[in-house]
Amino acid sequence: MSGGGKGGSQTTQVEIPDYLEQPLRRNIARAEEISSFGPAPYSGPVVAAMTPMQEAAMRNTSAAANAYGLESATGQEISPQPQTFAGGVQGYSTMPLYEQALAELQARSPAQYEAMTNYFMDPVNGEGGFSGRQAAQPTAAALTYLLRFHRGLGDMVDGGGPQASTIGGRGFAGPNPDGSAGNDGPGGSGGGK
Repeated sequence: MSGGGKGGSQTTQVEIPDYLEQPLRRNIARAEEISSFGPAPYSGPVVAAMTPMQEAAMRNTSAAANAYGLESATGQEISPQPQTFAGGVQGYSTMPLYEQALAELQARSPAQYEAMTNYFMDPVNGEGGFSGRQAAQPTAAALTYLLRFHRGLGDMVDGGGPQASTIGGRGFAGPNPDGSAGNDGPGGSGGGK
């Protein structure tokens, strides 16, 4: 019976070209800044209100049912009072439900609410978020990942396709500069053509 030895690991040194390093750093910093803006929930109408003619038709149907002794909605409000939006459009917004859900989360789980919202700037005064923190400098690993991703996109544009793929990893990379198989790092599976 013959046994095999443990496989070795391959270390790859990636040099980031000068023309890419500063743009990559700026892009990462800009992405962090944008991520601190926070959500901008839609506050406009999502459901249209009934027109006066539709409401009149419902009242007439209810009155006819009442005339024959059937249960009707006579004297009851046909639909909730709609909001009026730009251009006179009448309808209903989900914003009050969203605000109620946020207030409920804050009341029931204040620490969780604070932890979730501290990532974002205050939408009224602009304080906090990215502008309230020291800008993080991208790590060499982040720059290397972006460079490899950029190289992989270049291969796809040139018609060669990505040289290596990952499943559950962090992207794909082409072969190393010396022509050996790529190594995508933890979770990745490197391999050349």
